[in-house]
Amino acid sequence: MGKQVRKAKVLSTEQITPHLQRIVVGSDDFSDLTPAHIGSYVKVLIPQNGQVDFNLKTACMRSYTIQNVDPASGALTLDFVINMHNGPATLWASTAQVGDDVGIAGPGPKKLDNYQHSHYVLLGDLTSVNAIKGYMQQLPQSAKIDAFVHVPTKQDIIELHTQRIANWLVTDTPDTDMLSALNNLPQTNEAPIVFMALEAGLVRKAKTLLTQEYNIPRSNIVSSGYWKKGVDSEGYKKERQQSPELA
Repeated sequence: MGKQVRKAKVLSTEQITPHLQRIVVGSDDFSDLTPAHIGSYVKVLIPQNGQVDFNLKTACMRSYTIQNVDPASGALTLDFVINMHNGPATLWASTAQVGDDVGIAGPGPKKLDNYQHSHYVLLGDLTSVNAIKGYMQQLPQSAKIDAFVHVPTKQDIIELHTQRIANWLVTDTPDTDMLSALNNLPQTNEAPIVFMALEAGLVRKAKTLLTQEYNIPRSNIVSSGYWKKGVDSEGYKKERQQSPELA
């Protein structure tokens, strides 16, 4: 990810579903950002006590996928999960006001970089739904895509702005239902490229299923545990710093 840190302000904030807060941030420093960055991620430097620490070594930071980029101004739309997990980012997103200061670092590259394949499997939840959205929009039209996104309520299903169909799993038992959905994956001649960004424990289970039952090479799987059940965001961040393979 680029080291550039941009000073920005909240332009708008709206709770769009029971568990998503959509915040638009803008800055004169966003002139180089374009819709091509949709699906990439930025680091949000979360204000603490109303103050933003713009030092990347000491700031409270969280990664968020870009939901949209205003083509004229470069303003970024970001979706924050709320009412599910506690932490500084959730608290800030729930209480942010128009005009509040915030820091943005990046954007960084998309996790998935192979756009020449014939079949993709995309697995996500509310923390990664905009990464799924970006790939569904940008992968070649000739490719087959099987996308599964689990959400806690029907009201959390959002528009992905693509003609491709996502399979929405409305469930409070994603560990069971996501793996059940994978058991029904269609067989194809070529092993698919898999992108998954989910709860860390579910990532491990899904990866085991895909490699052992479907013989998908590990090199075909791009995975990331965006959060971990039973561990707060600070604790999980420390775990990933100590064990980079968890990221």
